[in-house]
Amino acid sequence: MKESLKTYLNHHKSLDFNELLFFYIDKSGFRDSEIYKKVDIDRRLFSKIRCNRNYIPKKNTVIKLGFALNLERCDFNKLLNSAGYSLKSNSDFDLVVAYCLDNKIYDIDVVNNYLFIFTNTVL
Repeated sequence: MKESLKTYLNHHKSLDFNELLFFYIDKSGFRDSEIYKKVDIDRRLFSKIRCNRNYIPKKNTVIKLGFALNLERCDFNKLLNSAGYSLKSNSDFDLVVAYCLDNKIYDIDVVNNYLFIFTNTVL
């Protein structure tokens, strides 16, 4: 029974946020510096994300990273979920983010423009 449970856990366990983020970065071909500059986060914060496996950034930071990586909606949701977040259908902010993903709008400035128009906030 222990072996079947161990097999089950190994088969069904998702990657943690840190592992998944750097998997997507490696897959994208971008360098770390390109990503953190693209999302306008501090190099030290990015280093903290890279070096501290248990560190989870704020939801907006995870969203910006997803856009910087041009993730498809499914992969974007996996990244958000790995950090303990999700896009909620009762939030205008989250719906604008979802709209941008569904329409392959990855430019942070355009996303922020839509967010400001419809929610008076930005990433």
